[in-house]
Amino acid sequence: MSDAGRRSRLVRMFSSAVVNQALLSGASLAVSLVLIRRTSDSQYGYYVLVLAALLLITSLQNAFYGPAMVSRLTRFNREQRSDLIGGLYREQRQVWLGIAAIAVVATLVAYLLHRLDNQTGPLVLVAILAALPALRREYFRSVLLAHRQSENVLKSDVAYVILLISGAFAATFSPFPAITAVFTLAIAAIVGGALLAGTLDRHEPLNPSGAPGILREIAPLALWSTGGAVIHWSFSQGYSFLVAGTLDIAAVAAVGAIRLLLMPVNLLSTGIGSLMLPLASRWLHDHGTKTAFSRLCLFAAALSGVALAYFGVLWLLRDWIFAAVLKKQFADRDRLLLLWGVASILMVIRDQVVFLPITRERFRTLTALTLLSAFIALSISYVGMLKFGVIGALIGVLSGECINVFGLIWLSLREVAQDDRRTTNISPV
Repeated sequence: MSDAGRRSRLVRMFSSAVVNQALLSGASLAVSLVLIRRTSDSQYGYYVLVLAALLLITSLQNAFYGPAMVSRLTRFNREQRSDLIGGLYREQRQVWLGIAAIAVVATLVAYLLHRLDNQTGPLVLVAILAALPALRREYFRSVLLAHRQSENVLKSDVAYVILLISGAFAATFSPFPAITAVFTLAIAAIVGGALLAGTLDRHEPLNPSGAPGILREIAPLALWSTGGAVIHWSFSQGYSFLVAGTLDIAAVAAVGAIRLLLMPVNLLSTGIGSLMLPLASRWLHDHGTKTAFSRLCLFAAALSGVALAYFGVLWLLRDWIFAAVLKKQFADRDRLLLLWGVASILMVIRDQVVFLPITRERFRTLTALTLLSAFIALSISYVGMLKFGVIGALIGVLSGECINVFGLIWLSLREVAQDDRRTTNISPV
């Protein structure tokens, strides 16, 4: 393929990813707005907690197989790719079905012992059942994106989004909106996953009996990346549970609703990030660490500029947005919005610069950095909430993101310096 053809394909790929993520961002915004405007703060707060939990399990899945899958797909032939994708799907499905069965039994026991009430018990059960199709959909989605099939992913996500928004609106007529909204999310994930699986079967069918023992093979490194994902979730999303335990569900709704206003930028970054791992891996392989890091920094700078411009517009329109769009007023809303704005820009930078250490498989170091960031973030959040209320939670989140971003930049620069020294040492005299 010519250089012009490669550039054209790259532009189409990223355009599809941007449109795709804009679609998902708009859907997330629409669902949350429907629940914020048409249900109580407590019902929306419960929905936020379930979404945070679903994000955790999908992050665990992606962190476990993602780096190993992408690095192999770039060098495997068609038959080997089919075996790998089929083996990963088969063995992961067995693990998640077992965990789901245990979780259902534990939930029923907790309900019978009155540890869960008539609201939280059914909510947890529906969340467990929704997790299985969500994991299936996310797996096939990531595989197709690794194959650079973002245009086909977009088509299936349209159906998912339509069902998701329709279900959320229908849930507001239910006596238990949060439970019903999670149930309709499960239906949307089932349909979306089926469409993605059909697309993969037409593009490059998987071999369901391929790559036996693949999870054990990738486990030594995958456990480190998975541990890092858990730790990172603990301060990027787990603060919601800390807020619920330290303050109340209404405080979760306030933090979640205001963060929602910044989600289009973060979801745009995440959407592009879903394509960046295979791309960064290719840059590293073809051009070396310095070029790969430079290009990742350019992406981070561009997305930061978009985030800053978006926040500027949001800040100017904040009075109208809270009055007419959210139809809610929260205590300390301006300070919460400002803190979330700064945090969102840091998250955008972090989402891009993390890929060089990942492609170099520095999972132990990444886990240590994330653990330090999470410990500081959660500690500051807890102490801050005791002293300042809900504002303290975001001070902790912001602190953790600062440490994480500066740490990732330092790790990347160290990788570049090591390769420069290695190149110098092997150069002919």
